Amino acid sequence: MQDPAVVLESSAKALLYASLLIAIGASTARWLLLRRVIAELGAGLVLAIEQSIARIALRAASLALAASGLRVWTHAVAVFGFYGARSWDTLRIIALHSRWGQSWRAQFIAALVFMLACAATVWRRTFWPWATLSAVGFTATIPLLGHASGDTGRMAVHALHILAAGVWLGTLAAVLLISVPPASLAPMGMPLTARRIRLLILRRFSPIALPGAATVVAAGLVASWFYVGVFSNLWTTAYGRLLVLKAGLVAGISVCGYVNWRRLRKLHEESASLALIVALEAALAAAVVIVTGYLTEIGHP
Repeated sequence: MQDPAVVLESSAKALLYASLLIAIGASTARWLLLRRVIAELGAGLVLAIEQSIARIALRAASLALAASGLRVWTHAVAVFGFYGARSWDTLRIIALHSRWGQSWRAQFIAALVFMLACAATVWRRTFWPWATLSAVGFTATIPLLGHASGDTGRMAVHALHILAAGVWLGTLAAVLLISVPPASLAPMGMPLTARRIRLLILRRFSPIALPGAATVVAAGLVASWFYVGVFSNLWTTAYGRLLVLKAGLVAGISVCGYVNWRRLRKLHEESASLALIVALEAALAAAVVIVTGYLTEIGHP
């Protein structure tokens, strides 16, 4: 049976990863994806989509901030047990008077700045550069609490891995979450629906997804070399077996992405089969995040 404290910590970490990836994806969609569809959708509709993406980024950043705060309690459970973690004094010791807390405070402050920057983009679009920069800054603090802590090279690889996953999987999630008010569609005089808009955007996604996916794989291979050591550890240790599972899930996402790319080149309307494959791709991405959260909380060889 798994240690409940490890399950709690890995769950909080997975929630943090998921929300951060979506927020990174929102920034990627804003800077790199929307400009590719402005000719088809028009500037007015693209502005409405951008506003939806800003709200997605704000919700994701708020969730990341909450997950970061939750990690104080989950870490207190890991150190002092459930009963000990009920005390405010215990939480204060963990957050303010421990080595772990020193790194956590940097991460929490970065998460707070990120959330405020995303809130500003909802109010005024000129704040997008600050939101994007704060996303990168927040991402750079994630390796402070994990296996890479204290090693600059490993921390850089870990941060690059997260940023690339956000560009790839986070952007896909952000596109799927886009919501455009019907009032924004009326002036266009076009038979556009939310599904049709997502289809048009996804058709322009592959030039962004491909380098993101390639970077995820490359950074993942380097990180695996750091942590696995000898090749046999892939099947003789729990960490190695979980890493193989993660690699299999990433391969599944890549296959789904390739199938979607082939179909999107020919389709003009979203089909049930395409929607099913996109849903499968999103489900596999969620599974990767869960596995990653657990991987970062167990010992490596």
